[in-house]
Amino acid sequence: MPVNHQRKGAMVHRFTLYTAFLILLCLALVVRLWFLQVVEGEKYRVMAEGNRIREVALEAQRGDIVDRHGRQMVLNRNALCIFVLPTEYEKLEDKDTEVERLARILGMAPEDIKKKLDRERVQPHRPVLIKKDVEPAVWFFINERQWDFPWILAETMPVREYPAGEETRAAHVLGYLGEITEKQLKELADKGYKAGDIVGISGVEAYYEDQLRGKDGKRVYEVNARGVPLRVLGETDPTPGNTLVLSLDQELQKAVEQSLRWGMERAKGLYDRERGKYYKAPGGAAVVMDPRTGEILAMASEPTFSLKEFVGGIDEEEWNRLNDPANNYPLNNRAIVGLYPPGSTFKVVTALAALMDLGFTAYSPFFCNHVFTEGEFENYPKTCWSTHGALNFVDSLIQSCDIIYYIAGYQFYRMRNTEGWNTRLQDYARLFGLGEKTGVDLPNEFAGRVPTPQWKWEFNQGKPEYQRWYPGDTVNMAVGQGDILMTPLQLAVVYAAIANGGVFFRPHVGKEIRNWQGETLRTVEPEKMGDITDPHNPLGVYVSKSALEIVRTALKGVTQGKGTAAGAFSGFPLKEIPVAGKTGTAEIFGKQPCAWFACYAPADDPRYVIVVMIEEGGHGGTSAAPVARRILEHIFGLPHGQFVTGESD
Repeated sequence: MPVNHQRKGAMVHRFTLYTAFLILLCLALVVRLWFLQVVEGEKYRVMAEGNRIREVALEAQRGDIVDRHGRQMVLNRNALCIFVLPTEYEKLEDKDTEVERLARILGMAPEDIKKKLDRERVQPHRPVLIKKDVEPAVWFFINERQWDFPWILAETMPVREYPAGEETRAAHVLGYLGEITEKQLKELADKGYKAGDIVGISGVEAYYEDQLRGKDGKRVYEVNARGVPLRVLGETDPTPGNTLVLSLDQELQKAVEQSLRWGMERAKGLYDRERGKYYKAPGGAAVVMDPRTGEILAMASEPTFSLKEFVGGIDEEEWNRLNDPANNYPLNNRAIVGLYPPGSTFKVVTALAALMDLGFTAYSPFFCNHVFTEGEFENYPKTCWSTHGALNFVDSLIQSCDIIYYIAGYQFYRMRNTEGWNTRLQDYARLFGLGEKTGVDLPNEFAGRVPTPQWKWEFNQGKPEYQRWYPGDTVNMAVGQGDILMTPLQLAVVYAAIANGGVFFRPHVGKEIRNWQGETLRTVEPEKMGDITDPHNPLGVYVSKSALEIVRTALKGVTQGKGTAAGAFSGFPLKEIPVAGKTGTAEIFGKQPCAWFACYAPADDPRYVIVVMIEEGGHGGTSAAPVARRILEHIFGLPHGQFVTGESD
């Protein structure tokens, strides 16, 4: 009997423990359910909604770009596109088979699709563009069979279109689009940009990115377990970007591009007698600017490229071709990044400095016997491109005599130890803004270089034999040679200052910003950069009105009589439309000379400044001046005339 009692007690004890365990288990389940449903209920509701709801961004159209007359240069069109949803793609059991099926439908190689879907290059929740401008039949085939392609999206996408013709006008000014870089992402993160966004990479597309970019909308779908859309739950319309009105004239731009190409081809047919071969003329640039406002009316750079290649993403082969040095860097806008010695076009700066500081006058007599042997140059003579004989200072610019500018440069060198004169000639160059960026509204502009003794010493650190500033450094600079470098746009600013009588404005290609409804939001006003006739200039130098008038008179003589551009302008109606200009032939070590011509017209009431540069194109009067003449003929509605050019500076 006691044994049974003990056994019964043990059973009761075990039953109690078992009951307690069940109660604790039920309590744990209740607490867990309470925690999941009450404490974290919202979290799991959102997760469930995420499995049921898909949000697709509706890309906003970028703003159009038009010329000063409202003619379209860049606009948008809706392209039929096929995208892949990375999250749905990752759910596929047999990715290779599905990709091969899509490749057959789109007429693509499976490898190309897989490359686009590389995990390291895509954002999980951002649709990946596989192909743009899909055939309508193919697009509708996929769109109407969404249940069979839950990982594929058939949508329209706004893409850039260039209606100016087969060859894109002003490609370097307009610029192209591309996927946002890591650097841009850091700079623009506070403006709502994210990895994978398409942004302006070059030209005004990049500079005016914040104006051209619109605000994306979104479309919310309800999807089933397979990811197939069932219905649209809501939609937020995108807001288009603003319209950018450029100062460019599209028809003038076309004429400038055609004239530059014509001039380069013509230069290739000219024989370089000094080197025993034809000129290469592999590149060039031209700028047309209104000196009264700084508005750039045309800007061309050769070789150029087609912006159409960048629509929807440029392929690797074409990108490599554009960056191959053998193709002479067609992506470079030589008008703002091309750095060249200006040659004799720089003599206007030296002439003004000599008139102000060296006691030169318009009729100071000189004699050119072809060789300069003064002082240290007795053992290292410098030569002129011709033998001019007796001439005055005005004639020295008209005929571009080097000897007179060697004399001026040497005098500046000899007075270098006078207080405030160590960099006197350089100060006159900086008076025109040289050695600094112009601040044009285009990205990646180069500053150029005005060399000084301090610069040379720093530049040649570790090479003491090259650090000393020699007489030849100043003398070379006086004729636009040696270490001085500038862009074609910088030279245009120099001649704009002369054309205006001293004042010069910041060059710009933007003219106006309008919203998508056509309302003007902002007008780009002329911005004064400086005045070379201001005696209170912080550089301590200035140009008198009388000295400026002497140079202006000489420049008018360059295109007539004995002027170095007289041949290029023979037959041009100079009495009705006087043209003031200057030729330049810049020697570059190891290369053929660079041809320059800078001018403004009408000379008595300047409305246009033109600068033409042809790399390894020979002489300025022979190769570059004829291009400027062609541009002027277009501007003033004149037929292309016949002209004669010979050897000239």
